[in-house]
Amino acid sequence: MVDVFISYSRDNKARVADIAAAVSAAGYDVWWDAELPPHRSYGDVITEKIGSAKAAIVVWSQASAQSEWVRAEADVARNQKKLVQTAIDDVMPPLPFNQIQFADLRDWRGEADHSGWRKVLMSLEDLCGREAVAAPAPVPRPVAPVAPPRDDVPSPPAAPKSSFLPWALLGLAVVAIALLAWKLTQPAAVEPAASQAAAPVDEEKSEVAATDDAPAPATAPGEAFTLAAVIDDPDGFTNIRAAQNTQSAIVGKVLEGEKFLTYQQPGQWWRVRKADGTTGYMFRKYIRLVEGGATQAAAAPAGPMPTGVGGSGVVIPDSSERLLTPADIANFGLLELRIARNEIFARHGFRFRDPRLTRHFSQFDWYRPTSDNVQLSAIEKANVSLLKSAEAAAQ
Repeated sequence: MVDVFISYSRDNKARVADIAAAVSAAGYDVWWDAELPPHRSYGDVITEKIGSAKAAIVVWSQASAQSEWVRAEADVARNQKKLVQTAIDDVMPPLPFNQIQFADLRDWRGEADHSGWRKVLMSLEDLCGREAVAAPAPVPRPVAPVAPPRDDVPSPPAAPKSSFLPWALLGLAVVAIALLAWKLTQPAAVEPAASQAAAPVDEEKSEVAATDDAPAPATAPGEAFTLAAVIDDPDGFTNIRAAQNTQSAIVGKVLEGEKFLTYQQPGQWWRVRKADGTTGYMFRKYIRLVEGGATQAAAAPAGPMPTGVGGSGVVIPDSSERLLTPADIANFGLLELRIARNEIFARHGFRFRDPRLTRHFSQFDWYRPTSDNVQLSAIEKANVSLLKSAEAAAQ
């Protein structure tokens, strides 16, 4: 069994080799596919190694974010609750991993006190169950001076050999004291506001609660995207940044007239999200809220309900099994987006408060309303979030 599995793109092999060496130097047993046996199937070995590892480091880059293998490995690690995310260039992890915190290693060059690297080590300590600290050199045994032998004095009987146990206990005590001193001298790990992304479950729930046709569970503070907005920028576009300053990476742009979602926040920088799921920070003075906000904008659109694929009433049959992309729903109308989002809840037997939705889904044998509170999978939560953002942008 290994301690740490590393997932990456081969385009970044040299950089990942540095990370693997540093993790190994911190006292962990590391596996990455540079060690892949020539006689074993790649998929079999990867599945085996992720399953046996205590932690899985995913190294996000422009290349790895496009890799189906890296996404699949990250999804396995997330489901097994052993995912540790890092980024080595100017990239945000792809959906749904952009809702989980990651360690920024873009400017890390092996420094032990680098803030991003300390995050990685703290995660490894939690997952692997031990400190990432190299053991100090053993304490040397003191040697008493030996007097030259005398011929006229009989030699005393040889003293029995001292036991190794006292010295081993002394060494352990020194190690414990050193670790305690190191812990006490470390600065408190305070996450900047830019990294306080809410978990997908809370974000999805808070948005669903903006309408009267989906459950309204508790939301995570600060991540209820319930206000529709547009930009008010003389340049005709506004950048979305990864953090609350103009020096941080640009993760997206909003064009004049394009709608996006936000919420009331203190300070000059607000969290926003586009219809394609891009989330980041925008300077407050460029944000103009749409009157009525997202709550009123989300009112049920008029028109006949879509019949769905083969008259089943289902707009996207596999939306509970795979992650949707903006391209999948690019040609959907507002009513189709609304039904596509709510059919995810209908599959779980959710009892809708909106009578129009109840009438629609009750036409089909597959819908069995049984509960006022349903549990969605991670894929379903991400798809609900994407569809909700697309609805807001389509108003």
